[in-house]
Amino acid sequence: MSFNSKTIRTHQTRIIHFCPSDMVTAMLSDLDPVAVILVSSGTKGNRLLFRYPYFQEPHSNHKSSKVAIKNPYAIKIAENFQDLKKGKSITTFIKDGSLTGFADKTLANFLVAKSELCGKKFSVKIDDVRFVGFPMSLTQLSKETNLQNSLNSRLQNILAINVVFALRANIAESVTNCYQELAQQIAVAIAHEEKRCLYLSKEAKIMMAAFEEASVTGDEDTVSPLKQIIHNSNLAKELMSVFDNLVKSGQVLFFLNQWVEINFCLLHKIHANVPGGVLLETFYRFLTYVRPYHAILLTKPEQELLSSLPLDGCPSLSRLIKLTTPVKNLKILALETDLSITQIYQLVCHLVYWGFAILIYPMCQANQYVLSPSADTAVDSKLSQEFHTSFPELHLVVEMSRFSYPSRMHECFDVEPIANTALMDKVNQVVVWMLRHRILNQLHTYVNLLPSSKKEFSTNPNMCHSTISSTHSSSSSVQVVEESYLSILMEDPTTSNLDRATSMSDVASVNSEESGGQSTTQYTSQLSKSPSHEANSDCSMLPEDSKLQWRMQDNLLNELKPGVKAAILRCPAAKNFEDLSLFAKLVPYFNGKHHLEEIMFYENLTRSQLVTLLEKFKDVLILSSHEALATTLI
Repeated sequence: MSFNSKTIRTHQTRIIHFCPSDMVTAMLSDLDPVAVILVSSGTKGNRLLFRYPYFQEPHSNHKSSKVAIKNPYAIKIAENFQDLKKGKSITTFIKDGSLTGFADKTLANFLVAKSELCGKKFSVKIDDVRFVGFPMSLTQLSKETNLQNSLNSRLQNILAINVVFALRANIAESVTNCYQELAQQIAVAIAHEEKRCLYLSKEAKIMMAAFEEASVTGDEDTVSPLKQIIHNSNLAKELMSVFDNLVKSGQVLFFLNQWVEINFCLLHKIHANVPGGVLLETFYRFLTYVRPYHAILLTKPEQELLSSLPLDGCPSLSRLIKLTTPVKNLKILALETDLSITQIYQLVCHLVYWGFAILIYPMCQANQYVLSPSADTAVDSKLSQEFHTSFPELHLVVEMSRFSYPSRMHECFDVEPIANTALMDKVNQVVVWMLRHRILNQLHTYVNLLPSSKKEFSTNPNMCHSTISSTHSSSSSVQVVEESYLSILMEDPTTSNLDRATSMSDVASVNSEESGGQSTTQYTSQLSKSPSHEANSDCSMLPEDSKLQWRMQDNLLNELKPGVKAAILRCPAAKNFEDLSLFAKLVPYFNGKHHLEEIMFYENLTRSQLVTLLEKFKDVLILSSHEALATTLI
């Protein structure tokens, strides 16, 4: 595969090498949990049933990493601010990403909540560790349901449980809330299975037996019983899988005891590649920006994504995934899947939330892309290796260099779509790969309506007045004809053959020309026999529907400022009724909030029609190109 080498040489010098991968990796590691812990309280006291990952404490010190105090009679304080000023190390309970410094008995005592706190979110902060969970009382289950006596006796052994995640203390509150929701899902599922089939009682018996066996043998190794628990207990394997999935991908999707579904998505980690990060409130707000002209790009292969869906998943979602391509917008997908656009919105938001898809504008040769400022441009980056695996004959740095400047696809790759279809398919695959990994950002053109010069359009009140009155006296009556400023300008005054007397409008026009310089328009007045007819430049009678259209366009432009309205009417294209009518129709879009693709979709225009119109009225328009929020942040 060969591309335009000249383009490569031109753009390669513009690459700025920076490596944000280390910073992103550090940020993602801060979102990972330090440990997952399961504690219970019952008739035999508080117990730690399981913790993962396990860390072998040194035998000489099981408490913490605090510096020993030389004076045995000195008062121990929680924080020594003098040591902080001197830069001395303070207490830390996190070592190599694992929880340390807490004995099992200590964790069991302060992580078990009282009955008054059960059913509520749980949070405890100790130095640099925050414990979050959701304690559940199991005594309420026996009161709400009529269980057998054997079940009641079992429930007396375990009165409450708490599924706890240990996090870093400086973690954001929104992340803490997410982990509390996951702990709530797991705790409620365990309580449900306990009521259904005594799941917790059976698993707790296995866990406690492993700890008791270790205590009987006098083994001080705290890791051996935990390894045995993972090997024998199904609940321990599930909690270990939850921890590993959170660290790996931030997604948790499984069935507890092969019965209760647990689904969780750590939004902050899945969308960590978004510039500036993602907040829950911001993400939910941007989901409302999804429009029918958008398309979605799957972040995983189709078969892999379909296989990850549950067996009882929505058939509409599977149908949408099979029919999705980067060139189809949501409106087309709604027609092909036989779904309403509202259902398509819901399914798309679901895929985007879980990180299975990203929002894009349908791919075409006119799309404009630029290198993302957060892209890792290092030659030996991890993305470069992945790219080389997918495209062995290409280099990622070379492909990124094509988009150092904002460029369109047909400009970056010197390939004719009709002449070489196979090569064009390869180009599309490269761009899709770069979009999927957020290496490229798409730019859209936005339009603002603004006069080019304030001085040029500063006119006197007579010129900016919207209507001009002409009087004609007759023996029977005096008719007053209200002529629209817009309708007057629609005719060519040089071709008018009407003979009439000089009116006040002519005087105002002459005064305006003498005081303000040469004017591009001239005020004229027409005399008609009745208010329902007017004469055009060819002395022919205009139909009533044309007058109505003129007045409607004039009313729309009357909402603009007089200076802006006068500037529009000064454009040569304003004398063409069709051009002016279309321009007046598109004026509400010219506020810098709607890009060309959106205007084309809602007004059913082709790109050539819209670009031609903007070129005709370029004197009063300002064009700018930047990213769209919807396609950049979600």
